[in-house]
Amino acid sequence: MRMAIRALTLLALATVSLQMLDSHGARAQDAAVEALSSQQKDFVFEVRKGQGSKVIKGFDARAGQKIRLIGFGALSLDQLKSGIKVDAGDALLDLGGGQQLRIAGANADVVSAIQIQLDRSQYSQTFADDFDALSLDLEDGQSKGVWRTNFGYGGVHSRTLSNNGELQVYADRLFTGTGTTNLKLDPFRIADGKLEIVAEPLKEDLRQFAWGLSYSSGLLTTKASFSQMYGLFEIRAKMPKGKGLWPAFWLLPVNRAWPPEIDVLEVLGDNTRKLYVAWHSNVGDKHTAEAKPIDVPDMSEDFHTYSVVWEKDSLRWFFDDVQVASKSTPEDFHLPMFMLINLAVGGGWPGSPDKTTQFPAKYTIDWVRAYARRDEK
Repeated sequence: MRMAIRALTLLALATVSLQMLDSHGARAQDAAVEALSSQQKDFVFEVRKGQGSKVIKGFDARAGQKIRLIGFGALSLDQLKSGIKVDAGDALLDLGGGQQLRIAGANADVVSAIQIQLDRSQYSQTFADDFDALSLDLEDGQSKGVWRTNFGYGGVHSRTLSNNGELQVYADRLFTGTGTTNLKLDPFRIADGKLEIVAEPLKEDLRQFAWGLSYSSGLLTTKASFSQMYGLFEIRAKMPKGKGLWPAFWLLPVNRAWPPEIDVLEVLGDNTRKLYVAWHSNVGDKHTAEAKPIDVPDMSEDFHTYSVVWEKDSLRWFFDDVQVASKSTPEDFHLPMFMLINLAVGGGWPGSPDKTTQFPAKYTIDWVRAYARRDEK
C-alpha cells in the first residue's frame, strides 16, 4: 500500500470539453476539465480539493496505478463507495463544491484504487510524546509522569486481561506482584529516541508472584493524564514478529465503562502483513464489534504511521496517511477516551508463542500524538 509518491508529472495534459453531471445526476453543460494520463506502472494521480474537475484517461489499476484524493478531510471510504456512479461507460465521482472526477472507461470497481489522504489541516495538536525519555506515573507518590503502567482495576485485572486468556503480566520497575519484594522487571527501554516495549518469558521462580503468568511485558496508558472526546489519534511504530505476540494501540473511555473501545491498530505477530482496525460498542446493552483486516507491507520491517479520526458521525482509520476503513460512529462513543499502548502475549486470538517465537520481543514506538479539530476545542 505504501509507495514512493512522486510529484504529479503528467505524460499527457490537455483541456478538453466533456459532459459532466450535476449534483442530482443530471447532465450539465459541457465544461472545460483537465485531462490526466500516464502509462507508468504504480503511478499515483493526485487530485486536490479546489483545483477543478479532472478526467483520467487510460487508468490501469492492474499496473498498480492509484488515484489519491488530497484535502477531502471529511470524506470516508463508505461515502466514496456509495457516491461513485457509472456514466456513459466512465466512472464518475462527485467531490462536492462543483468538483468532479471522471475515470474514462472504468466501472464502479475502480473505487478500490482510489485513496483518501489524511488531512491534518483542520487539527491542532493536543498531545505529543516523542520518547526522548519515558515519563512514567508509577503511583508511588514520587513519579508524576504521563504514562501509567496498569489498567487500574486492582489485582491481577490491573496487570493482564484474563478474559482474553493472555499469558503476560504487565510490569514496571517497581512491580512486586503478589509479594512485597521488587521483582526487577522493567519492560521499557529508550533507545535512539524510541520506546521499546519488551516481552520475554518470566523466570520460573517469579511466576508465583505474577498470578502464575508465563511472560512479562509492558502496558502504557494516559488514563490519569490525558483524555479527549473526538479528534485524531496516531502512533508511529514498528511491530514485533512471532507467533503469540499481540501489539496494539487503542482508546478506552475514562468512565471505566466497556465497551466502547476504538482499536487504532492490532497485529498478530505470526502475520505482520495483516493490520486489524476494530471497534466495540454496547448500544442497547448489546455488545457488538467488528475487526477489519487490512493487507499492508510487512509491519515488522519498518516504521509505519497508524491513525484514527474519531468524529461525531464517523470513524476513519488510516495506514501511512491513507484511509483503510470507515464506519458511522456508534451512539455510545460520545465521551472522552484515553490512549493505551501494549504488547500482549498469548490469548485466544493470537494463540500461544511456539518454538519459532524469538524473545525478547520488541514493540518499538517512535511517537504518539493526538489532535483536536480547531472548531471543537
